[in-house]
Amino acid sequence: MSDKKNQGFFENYRYCKDCMKLLPSEYEFDLCPTCIEQRLFREVRDYIRANDVTEYDVADKFQIPVRRVKAWIREGRIEYQKTEDKKIVGSRCARCGEPIMIGDFCPRCIKYMQAPKARLKGEFENIDASRMRFLDDKKS
Repeated sequence: MSDKKNQGFFENYRYCKDCMKLLPSEYEFDLCPTCIEQRLFREVRDYIRANDVTEYDVADKFQIPVRRVKAWIREGRIEYQKTEDKKIVGSRCARCGEPIMIGDFCPRCIKYMQAPKARLKGEFENIDASRMRFLDDKKS
């Protein structure tokens, strides 16, 4: 009992080797979950840059779910090399369906969505002519 009383508060903990976050003594890894995720991401990114692979190849190589790799693509964190003979299966623009290498939208749809005022300017030039009119009872 006196041994526990003399122990310091932080003696039951360890620290993450990368970010120095406090880890419980029962925790089995030397890195916190965030640092493990960051290291995995860096390894995946470097592997993709060095090799011509699909998300299925990456998932198989690193033993991670394909949806995780696709999420990184949608988030814009990783991008595949664009080649004519190899297309990424399942990564398509959310608006037009065009195959994409990064994010949710193809460059054409991003450009279209980013400039709505310039595109619609001509449609609203004669807005006064298209407004609803009310009959004035006093004139009749």
